[in-house]
Amino acid sequence: MDWIWLGILFFGLVVVIAFSEIIRKTQNWSIKVTRKFVHILTGVFIALTPFLMTDSCPLLVISAIFVIVNLIAIQRGWMPGMHATARISYGTVFYPISFFVLILLLWNGHKSILVIAMLIMAIADAAAAIVGESVAQPKNYRVAGELKSVQGSLMMFSTTLLITFLGLFFFSRIDGIFVSAGHALWYAIVVAIFVTGCEALSFKGSDNLSVPLGAAFFCYYLLSHSVNQNITLTFGVWLALVIALLSYKLRFLSISGAVATFMLGAVVFGVGKWEYSLPILLFFILSSLLSKAGKQWKRRFADTFQKGGRRDLGQVFANGGIAGVIVLLWNFFPSDAFYFAFVGSVAAVTADTWGTEIGVFSKIMPRHIISFKKVAPGTSGGVTALGFFGGLVGSALIILLGKLVTNRYFGLPEYFPLLLIFAGILGSVVDSIVGATIQAQFKCPNCGKITEKPEHCGGQPTALTSGIEAIDNDVVNAICALAGAGFAGLAFLII
Repeated sequence: MDWIWLGILFFGLVVVIAFSEIIRKTQNWSIKVTRKFVHILTGVFIALTPFLMTDSCPLLVISAIFVIVNLIAIQRGWMPGMHATARISYGTVFYPISFFVLILLLWNGHKSILVIAMLIMAIADAAAAIVGESVAQPKNYRVAGELKSVQGSLMMFSTTLLITFLGLFFFSRIDGIFVSAGHALWYAIVVAIFVTGCEALSFKGSDNLSVPLGAAFFCYYLLSHSVNQNITLTFGVWLALVIALLSYKLRFLSISGAVATFMLGAVVFGVGKWEYSLPILLFFILSSLLSKAGKQWKRRFADTFQKGGRRDLGQVFANGGIAGVIVLLWNFFPSDAFYFAFVGSVAAVTADTWGTEIGVFSKIMPRHIISFKKVAPGTSGGVTALGFFGGLVGSALIILLGKLVTNRYFGLPEYFPLLLIFAGILGSVVDSIVGATIQAQFKCPNCGKITEKPEHCGGQPTALTSGIEAIDNDVVNAICALAGAGFAGLAFLII
């Protein structure tokens, strides 16, 4: 019977897509309208499948088919009413990918969460876009390069709040879970705040991935943990929001950096609690203050470094994204190895950041980490004794604080913290090596300066002179964080 329902579902989706194309051509509907029409009907249609089917295999099959079909359609320009946009978007590909992942993770025992997540993507996401595009005088803002509106974000929040509340209160009963109205409202507020951040930070249709997966994770966490643990999660979400807003106000972060910090902080603070929160908070606060020190002196490097001053989305996720992923892994697979990998990652990015922020004050010319030849200050792969010392202090502070706020060191050798400090330093060394070898370096055709920036001298495109163009400073920092996590995790496993 499930395969019969699959045939009906497939036929229904084809009819929806074909009908939207006919309406678009005969009634002169805009592409935006037909896209939202397909988005909403398809989402509602597939969100109801858990009530009709008992086996997940047919749904996995149809999801995989539509991933492939939609990707080909985008590349070849098929079905413009569904795929054509004024900007590059892979939303119609992310849509079935989200459904595929949610089926794999939630079909057995948590179908209600699957339904809630898909309805949020189908209705709330589309409602936010419709409101944002139809308001006469929208209050616009940009986070990840794409234009958003305050009105659209408010619609996203309120619609997500309503769907999540009703879903938790009514749909959760299909899984044998009963949520009171008060708890359903509480949980819905938490989910709506986080999901609104996901939508604001989206680009190229990525909200069709981040919104349902983010909503599903928070719903799952709230339904599977105690009230006290959920209070901690809620506190973590609000703490992340306050820190993000305050950091934006103090000009530590750009608007994209603030939203990214909120999302990362909500996971680390809410899920990881204090033993995970304090090390990354120490990194963020002290590194932000350090970046403001000697501003006049550091301005001479503004034309060399790709980024500086207020941290943006890329910098936040490059430095903290690996740590955030580790917290998620620890949540599902509790192990001390993940904690030590976490502090190793934070120690590495701290060592790298402090090495750079302090190293620029060195009065001795830096040396290239590969050739050991003297290089100009600010050169990728250039290191100084002062910078190395700054990195050592930064790594040590993170590891020592981490040791104070957890009991996970019990039974481990007394020298183990030294290994973790060394892991942080090694991560920063990997950063320098990658920066010296494969990080993209450009030359300005106007002034001849070698820089990390793809544009220079008032927006003049620069020419790649060495390295790989796709590997910028953010990628190098992410490699540093991953290396620190790997070295620290390995140290724990082999002692």
